[in-house]
Amino acid sequence: MNRLLLIALVLAMSAPCLPAAGLQSGPMLGYSTMAEAMIWVQTDGPAEVVVSYWEEGHGDRIMRTDPVKTGKHTGYVAKCIADQVSAGTRYGYSVFIDGREVQPQFREGYREGSIPLSFHTPPNWRFRESGHQPVDFTMGFGSCAYINEEGGYDRLNGDPYGRDYQIFESVYEVAPAFFIWLGDNIYYREPDWSSRTGMIHRWTHDRSIPELRPMLATIPQYSIWDDHDYGPNNIGRFYWNKAEGTEVFRLFSGNPTAGLPELPGIFTYFAWGDVHFYLLDNRTYRTPRGLKPEDFGYAAQQFGKDQVDWLIEMMKYNQVESESPTSSYPCTFHVIASGSQVISPYDKDSLHTSPEEWEYLFDRLAAEEIHNVIFLTGDVHFAEASRMDYKGIEFWDLTASPMTAGPWAGSPAEENPYRVDLFPGEADRYGARNFATLTFEGPLSERRAVIRYYDSNGRLLNQDPGKAPGEVTGASVIRARELNLSN
Repeated sequence: MNRLLLIALVLAMSAPCLPAAGLQSGPMLGYSTMAEAMIWVQTDGPAEVVVSYWEEGHGDRIMRTDPVKTGKHTGYVAKCIADQVSAGTRYGYSVFIDGREVQPQFREGYREGSIPLSFHTPPNWRFRESGHQPVDFTMGFGSCAYINEEGGYDRLNGDPYGRDYQIFESVYEVAPAFFIWLGDNIYYREPDWSSRTGMIHRWTHDRSIPELRPMLATIPQYSIWDDHDYGPNNIGRFYWNKAEGTEVFRLFSGNPTAGLPELPGIFTYFAWGDVHFYLLDNRTYRTPRGLKPEDFGYAAQQFGKDQVDWLIEMMKYNQVESESPTSSYPCTFHVIASGSQVISPYDKDSLHTSPEEWEYLFDRLAAEEIHNVIFLTGDVHFAEASRMDYKGIEFWDLTASPMTAGPWAGSPAEENPYRVDLFPGEADRYGARNFATLTFEGPLSERRAVIRYYDSNGRLLNQDPGKAPGEVTGASVIRARELNLSN
C-alpha cells in the first residue's frame, strides 16, 4: 500500500468523531433597514449558517439568507443578511446550523420553552397618506455590562463585580424597537486585551449567558465602545492592540457600518422614522487622561476634529432637509451616542476634559442652529439627566449606567449644575443598576421625547407618584421646538 495512503488511513482511523456544531450564542438582531436586516449568529465550531424568514401572517412564503460559513479566526461568527424585506413589517425567523434548526430557550426559572424569534423593519412614513405624520416608537439604551467569570478572570478583592443579569430580561419585557449599547458592553480583563484570542474569548463568554438570549433575539442591537470594550482601562489612541480590538468589536457588533474609508473608527449613523442617530467613537482618536499636550501647543481630544466635522455636517444636512414636511429626510430629533458624558463638567472622563473640542462642538452646533439634540451617554455607573442652554439652544445629556457592573452613587461634592431632577423624592440621580428608554411620540407639529429609567427588575424609576402607572414626572418630557410647517 502506498505509504502516504497508509498514513492518511491511520490518521483517519485515530481521529476523534467530532460532534456537529451547535449554537454558542445568539441569534442576535443587528441593524434593520427598509431593505435588509442582519441576524448575527455564533456557533461553537465550524459550520454553515442559514436564516429562514417570513412575513408574519404569510408563513407559506419562506425566504432564506445566503449561507455563511463560520471559522475559528472570526470567532465562529456568521452575519446573515435578510435582503428580501419591506419597510414597517414584522417577520418571523428560524436559524439553521448545518441544516439543523436550532431553537434558543428562555433561561430556566424565567420562562419555559423556546424564544419566539421575530424581527421588524423601520417604517417608511414619508410621503404617506397619513399626512406625513411619523410613527411613535420607543428605543432603549444602557452601558457598563460586567459578566463574571471564574478561573482567574474576576477581581479577587471582594464580591463579584457583576450582578443582576435579569436586567437584560427586563429590557426584553419593555420591548423597545431597538437598543443602543453605550460602551463598556464587556469588560476586558488582563488575559484578554493583548490578543485576538483573548478578546474573542471575552465576547464569546459574555454573550453566551442565558439572560441575554431573549433581548438579543428579538430587539435590534446597535453599539459604541468605551475603554473596557476597546482595551485596558482609560487607554487612548495609541493602544498597541488597537487594530485587532477594532476588528473584534466590529465582528461582535450589529452596526450597519464602521467609520469611513478616509476616517477609520467605529462611528456610524442610522435613522428610525423622524429621529436620526449618530453613534460616536470616543477612543480611536482620544488623548489619554493625565497627559498635558496643551503645554506643548496641542489640544486634548476625544472624538477628533474630523469626526466632529462629520457629525455636524450630517446633522446639518438632516436638519436643512427638515424645513419642509415633504422633504426626503425630515428630522425632528438628533440623538448622539457617546461613551463618556458630554454636558456634565465633573466626570473625569467627560468631554470637558478636552475643553477646546467641547467648545468647538457646541459652537458649531449653535452656529449651524441645530436644535433638538439629545446625547445618550454611559460610563459613570449612575443615572442622571442634564440640560444645558448654550447660546440660546437647549441640549440634553441622558446617562444610563451601569447595567450589571458595580454601581456608584456619586460624590455629593460633585454637584452637576446642569442636572435635571427626574426622580421622585430627594435623589436627583440614581446610584444603582439601570437602563433607560426614550419614546418619541405625538404629531410632527407637537413631537416630544419621553424619558423612562428602569431598575434591574423593570420598575419605573421616574414614575410620577401622583399619576397612573407608567406616567413619568413632568421633567422627564423633552419637547421638540415648534416646526415651520408652512413651506
